[in-house]
Amino acid sequence: MKRSILVAGALGLALALAGPALAQKTGKHGGQTAVVAGHHDAELVIEPAKVVLYLTNHGKPLSAKDNAIKVTIQDGAKKSEVKLKVEADHLVGPLDAPLNKGAIVLLSGKTEDGHGVSARFTVK
Repeated sequence: MKRSILVAGALGLALALAGPALAQKTGKHGGQTAVVAGHHDAELVIEPAKVVLYLTNHGKPLSAKDNAIKVTIQDGAKKSEVKLKVEADHLVGPLDAPLNKGAIVLLSGKTEDGHGVSARFTVK
């Protein structure tokens, strides 16, 4: 009995401490962040008329010029792809309409240095 209480307590403590680590952080541009390709960070900013993607390598901006990244959006029953264009140090793609809360945004492709990118975001 005592052992099961100790195990339950230890699991509860582990979950309490892991909670903040599991949550996505807000990036410096106000978007959701995800670690991609091990050491690259992707920050996705979702605006009513566009999505903006910022990539960094160990905290330094990664050139957006030669990235081949695709954005796929699942918003309810509607699935669409957004073509990204380079604007300065980030990638931008137009949205036909604002995304609904709960919509899923998937990133896939490769960075300019050949690393694979795969990330999933949920519209809040």
